[in-house]
Amino acid sequence: MKRILPLLIIVFFLIAPACQSQKPLTVTHVRSQDVKAGSQGLFYVLPRTVVTVDVTVTRVQQVPGPYSEFAMRHLGLQNVIRQPATTYEVSEITINSYSEPDPDQFYFVETPEQSGKDKQLYLSLSESGLIQSINMPFNSQEFLRGIDETREFGYYGSDATFNYFMDSNLQEKIDTILERVRVDTLTVERQTLRRSMVEKSPEVRAKEVADFILEVRDKRFEIINGYAEVPYSKESLEYMFTELTRMEEDYLQLFKGIRSKSQIHYRYTFVPDPDRSTLAHTLFYFSEREGVLPEGKRDGMPITITTERNEATRQLGAFVNRNSSPDKPASGFYYRIPEHANVVIRTGNTVRANARLLVNQFGVITNLPSQVEAVEFYPNTGSIRTFGKIEEE
Repeated sequence: MKRILPLLIIVFFLIAPACQSQKPLTVTHVRSQDVKAGSQGLFYVLPRTVVTVDVTVTRVQQVPGPYSEFAMRHLGLQNVIRQPATTYEVSEITINSYSEPDPDQFYFVETPEQSGKDKQLYLSLSESGLIQSINMPFNSQEFLRGIDETREFGYYGSDATFNYFMDSNLQEKIDTILERVRVDTLTVERQTLRRSMVEKSPEVRAKEVADFILEVRDKRFEIINGYAEVPYSKESLEYMFTELTRMEEDYLQLFKGIRSKSQIHYRYTFVPDPDRSTLAHTLFYFSEREGVLPEGKRDGMPITITTERNEATRQLGAFVNRNSSPDKPASGFYYRIPEHANVVIRTGNTVRANARLLVNQFGVITNLPSQVEAVEFYPNTGSIRTFGKIEEE
């Protein structure tokens, strides 16, 4: 299993002279307001949450043995595989999340013109533009959190089936030919033997394998009862007994058949939408006979995902909207206060998996005061971790 770390380059922007206490910088939401022509500054973005759903499907294959129809006659076996079959089952579902740039939350930081005593503004951004800190050192190792990604596919091929056969598939056939020859007044009967090689019938081969299995059982019985003429050590006896048992099981598969299990791993991603949080989204369709169905085929059972908000930031959002003025553009850096949600995976009405996660886009976005502050953000949510005002010298 490989650990994939997101490619990350921490870029430090140094803008000097950048701002002054009398002329604070202005931060503008790119989608909501136009940026003045000729404005100088830089862009940053807040993260959004992407939910990952890892699904493990167990595939069970049953292959009948070539001599299954003779199992009862020669060995008295009843519970044997008669028909080939393949079934699928969703055995495990795991829910995780990661952060990526939110295309709806890009911001432009416009720096004021130089006037009076200069100040410097230090911003720490990720390679994708996520804001990390303002005027504070940032620990990049905390942000380097990889996502475990497993791609394992079970294999079950012809090289794993019924490798044991007794001997050649041909046997010698002897025919007796009677020929009557008349000599004078006597009739003489002449016998001629004709030998030929013919293919063995399935029943003959099944009888050979059954006889060999019974012979192996006799050998095991001799080992258990101490009939061996050579005084073998305990380790040797255990080894011979184990190998004979394994050999018997291998040959019994020719009658009982083979049942094989393998696992297939899938990964699905889902971006929660705050406007459609109560609606169920179909991740994939599943069939017990075909497994995970390809995209566009919908004749199986839908596996759905829903994100149920806990509405913890509803009152906060109402307060922010009530105190914001549409006529006056907000200044200062924007940040997000995320909200928890219950992520539920269902098959019909049956809950298969659930998890409680922080979902960034379900939260509230507001802004800091216009004066530049020393701030550190949580890189995965865009919320404030530490906050402090810059002291003037």
